[in-house]
Amino acid sequence: MEIREYLEKNLDNLKSDLSRLVKIPSVSTDREGEYPFGRECGRVLDEFLQIAEERGFTVKNLDYYAGSADLYPEGDALLGILAHLDVVPVTEKSWSVPPFEMTEKEGRLYGRGVEDDKGPLLAAMWAMKAIKECGFKLKGNVRLIAGCSEETGTELDLREYCKREKMPKNVFTPDAEFPLITTEKGMLRFTFGGRTLTEKIIGIKGGTVVNAVPDRVTAILRGKISLSPEEGITSYNEDGNTVIVCGGKSAHASTPAQGENAFTKLFKYLSAIEELTEGDRKLTESLLKLFPHGETNAAALDLAVEDRSGETTCVFSIIDLREGQLTAKADMRFPVSLNKARCSEKIKAAVEGAGFELLNITGSEPHSVDENSEFVRALLAAYAEVTGKPAFCKAIGGGTYVHNIEGGVAFGMEVEGEDNHIHGDDEWVGVDTLLTAAEIYAKAILGILGE
Repeated sequence: MEIREYLEKNLDNLKSDLSRLVKIPSVSTDREGEYPFGRECGRVLDEFLQIAEERGFTVKNLDYYAGSADLYPEGDALLGILAHLDVVPVTEKSWSVPPFEMTEKEGRLYGRGVEDDKGPLLAAMWAMKAIKECGFKLKGNVRLIAGCSEETGTELDLREYCKREKMPKNVFTPDAEFPLITTEKGMLRFTFGGRTLTEKIIGIKGGTVVNAVPDRVTAILRGKISLSPEEGITSYNEDGNTVIVCGGKSAHASTPAQGENAFTKLFKYLSAIEELTEGDRKLTESLLKLFPHGETNAAALDLAVEDRSGETTCVFSIIDLREGQLTAKADMRFPVSLNKARCSEKIKAAVEGAGFELLNITGSEPHSVDENSEFVRALLAAYAEVTGKPAFCKAIGGGTYVHNIEGGVAFGMEVEGEDNHIHGDDEWVGVDTLLTAAEIYAKAILGILGE
């Protein structure tokens, strides 16, 4: 039987497996007992390993940091496929379908994680199963690795995995887009803050993860204030104070121009309120100095650089102001012609120049892989064979799961130019996209390890 025929016959099984994973709201949180990333991430890993075992794979739970499913019960893995089971949080009322119940309509599957990254994980698993069931022989084992905390950006799941298991020589992740990503920008996440002299502004709260454009923020102002209406901004009185809720549009931090930052939109709105005191205005003006509304290229931080890997991007993504104390976080992606040291120096100068303290900064240098290696050529050949489209290497701003894995590349499964609402409302994946990705992965495995 041909690979595609096998996958089409088992499409209902693939969708059933995906539905089981989508049902679990696996947002990574703090440790709960034996679960380092919270109970739900532990639950989704158990569910995945049960699914993989039911499908004939040899599975292992690595203390709930990650899990693995091997195609064969014995032998070192010569190829690793690295995906993740955790998802970003949802604002459920903004969805048109239940985010944690997979919905199929008009050739699309909707639900949190169907594209990032539960769907790609299962596309790879069914690719591996298709190879075995269709009678193809491989030179070595293939291991599917499922992490539980990719979205936090800490890489703790991978670090703990590598303490317990050896990462295969060749690794790709289906956590980006086709054709093939061999270059990734560097990344910095920084925390800043300090005491404020606000009087009218009692508190501001917004953002859930550091690597996404925030789509909602709430501010509380002292007293009842009459405010001008503006699209996407609502206000109401509560306990003698004024509550302002500002909406934006979520997007991944690597592509912030596709979203609208609710924070900077709020600060621009607040700056026009006459009742604000000098201390209130200093806060809003200082934050807008660092992050002007509509700017995404870090020009205000003196880091607007563009080269073959793209341009610098920067997102103000988390804010918490209470009792006069500000804590805020931002995410920056920088091209290969910059480095951590220079970016860190510029960020520190800008933050302190705006009157804040830089509390923490972490990140990684850019990542680049030889485009002419046999591994890369095999992946490109598989993509070209299945799709009939040109296969080429490219650079992105997103730090994929293989960013700090030597020789690792990102291979699908997003289709270029297709907006799957990743990290946004109504996340979806096309059924045909899922099948085609599984076929590409099967052909790639055969191209790398086929006898």
